Amino acid sequence: MEEILGILVPFSTAVLIVLIVFIAKVLRDKSRNQVVMKAIENGKELPQEFFTPYEKGKREPKEKDPLRDSLVTLGLGIGLTLALYFFLGLKFAAFGLIPLFVGLGQLTAYFVNKKKDKTL
Repeated sequence: MEEILGILVPFSTAVLIVLIVFIAKVLRDKSRNQVVMKAIENGKELPQEFFTPYEKGKREPKEKDPLRDSLVTLGLGIGLTLALYFFLGLKFAAFGLIPLFVGLGQLTAYFVNKKKDKTL
């Protein structure tokens, strides 16, 4: 029985997360549609900001910073590697090396692209 649960639980959890996100999006869209219908019924005009994509706090979207992204991924890899090593041993610590090397790759790409931009 444990073997079956060991296989089913991770997959069902992933499906459940996707389902929750989908239902939340449908409910949000339904709510927005009800507001539009009420405005049409009452002859009111909605502001233009209502039709722009939803942004938390109505802040301007941040520019992507590849250096910051690479350092965050690198830090995540280091932290994950150390945590897995201390709690589960060397075998599992290898999984932490995946984000570590992804972060190193992003950092390398940042410096390569930075040099290319200077030469242009």
